[in-house]
Amino acid sequence: MNWTVFGWAGIELEVPTTWELSGLSGDQKTGYLRLDDGDMPRLELKWAHTRRKKPDLHATLDDYFKLIRKTYKRRGTELSFRRNVDLVKEEGFFEGRTVLGFSWKGEIRANGLIFHGGKRVTIVQVMGRLKENWRPTVLRIFQSIIDRSEASQTLWSAYGLKLGVPKEYRLERQKLLSGYLLFAFGAKPARFQMPIKLAKLVANRLRKTNGPVENIDFSPPDKGRLSVERYGPAEIMLGDYKNDPNPLEAWFRTKYAKAIRGYGFEVTSHTDSEDERLTLIGEQTRLYDGVPFSAVLVLDKLSKRTALVFHLWHCNQSNRIYVIQSIGSNNAYPTVQKVAESIECH
Repeated sequence: MNWTVFGWAGIELEVPTTWELSGLSGDQKTGYLRLDDGDMPRLELKWAHTRRKKPDLHATLDDYFKLIRKTYKRRGTELSFRRNVDLVKEEGFFEGRTVLGFSWKGEIRANGLIFHGGKRVTIVQVMGRLKENWRPTVLRIFQSIIDRSEASQTLWSAYGLKLGVPKEYRLERQKLLSGYLLFAFGAKPARFQMPIKLAKLVANRLRKTNGPVENIDFSPPDKGRLSVERYGPAEIMLGDYKNDPNPLEAWFRTKYAKAIRGYGFEVTSHTDSEDERLTLIGEQTRLYDGVPFSAVLVLDKLSKRTALVFHLWHCNQSNRIYVIQSIGSNNAYPTVQKVAESIECH
């Protein structure tokens, strides 16, 4: 059996490579996910933020048992439950955690842990068939569980894609489709507010020259956004552009025409091993570009232009295209580069 590290919302654990996401709800603060092996549900993971220093894990487990009973009651299955089950013996596992083990049995059986560490209560449950020799699998999964919510990077995994994202970025949405994966994140920058006197000065100066005052945005910059996308198969995506000098760039300019509209940028192309890569770095263009007034220049310095960074590559071995995009008030190229380095495309 082959194993891999699975990560979501700051929780990491080892699972068999044949287990994949089949259910997902909630957000990075409170949520639920399930992994299946194509034959049956194998793992359930629930997490919830808590402000309590000592949450009542037994009460939380009671609520969880109620959900399980409700699910299997429709099938007419008799269930038996146990708690205070000692599943993990290693003392190091309990360091910094309050842990409660449990199990239940019906038409299938399950072992689980509920534990509190830091500001989160987590439930992990592994399911198997009644006659399946699965204890080694259960123990390996439980012993591998790590809460990395305070780490500098958060690991996100789905369908063979793994990426590390700085912890200040919070997952806002995802699309997990056949042939297309999307992880979209947001991070709030330091708040910017232009002094009222300066805003009036710039507005008056532009009025005297019939400048486009109504098109000037004096508001703080939007929060930074970061997204990672995976497309496949690449040969189909690039098929319409095979006669172009650079099919990958031609595909990108067509696919992301709306995203790059209003930006000036430079494109660099290079080959990394067998994979062709493109990097685009640019800034938002403004209507008052070229206006030779000092007040306008001061405005431009104080109100940062929105920066845009794209890094994409065609992985020939996996036949997929990866696109990382960052947009915000700061130069995010180092962040994009780190995210790209965290992805093993084949």
